[in-house]
Amino acid sequence: MTHIPRMSVVVASHNARASIRECLSVLVGQRQHDDVEILVVDNSHDGSAEIVKDDFPDVRVMMAPPSALIPELWGLGMRESRGSIIAITTAHFVPAADWVDAMLEAQEGAAAAVGGAIENAQPASPVDWAVYFCRYSQYMLPFGRGSVREIAGDNASYKRTHIEHCRHVWWNGFWELAVHAELRKTGLQLLLVPSVVVFHHRSFGVRSFMTQRFRHGMQFGRQRALWVRWHQRALYIALSPAIPVVFLVRIARQVFGKRRNRAKFVLSLPPLVLFLLAWSCGELLGYVRGPEA
Repeated sequence: MTHIPRMSVVVASHNARASIRECLSVLVGQRQHDDVEILVVDNSHDGSAEIVKDDFPDVRVMMAPPSALIPELWGLGMRESRGSIIAITTAHFVPAADWVDAMLEAQEGAAAAVGGAIENAQPASPVDWAVYFCRYSQYMLPFGRGSVREIAGDNASYKRTHIEHCRHVWWNGFWELAVHAELRKTGLQLLLVPSVVVFHHRSFGVRSFMTQRFRHGMQFGRQRALWVRWHQRALYIALSPAIPVVFLVRIARQVFGKRRNRAKFVLSLPPLVLFLLAWSCGELLGYVRGPEA
């Protein structure tokens, strides 16, 4: 009889040579017997996969096309995973020393999905902080435990019984917004837990993150266009110049409301604005192009 792990951890890896060894060392150190399986889905060109194969022989490595985005890497790994709980993160994050136990404990409740806190590793450059604020200010500590509309895929887990019911949504890529909307539509709960913590390490330069934001924004716009009527799509196109302003105000409220890293936020504003503009241009193009055939 095939053993079913209690949890599968799917690690998306794209050019994470600087952090993947530390990420996996922490995860492997928390693995108890066969209760946790670790899968790395990699499409790097910096030797990240070779590090995994040489230093972590018990970790399964899957190779993906160079053009694949992080959600597509997650989707590939999730389809191959076996655990009753599927956790996802990326190799640019290093989990806390109790991450596995904290995630499993949080999953003992009724929630279909559990997300946690994301902190920025120190030291970090203004560009690193801009990447962090652009993506993760909402998940910066402190915050309370409770039900939410969204969690970050970079620090999340899902009960297989629930996620399999919306497999059609993530078969070609695990885009969190679409998956979470499907879970909420069926009345399922997303839980945010401050004790489940990962640390963001340097992940992108300015150009590469602008490219990533543009591509993700375009994918979001095309997916959204699939579910709205033509007049709503026209309205989104007309309002798209306001997108970077809305995002920047939200991020500023998070940072100043939590009274942490305010100076870092101010210093990171130039690259942060570029990143928000890149997403907005991509989202606009997604609305204009419309859903994929």
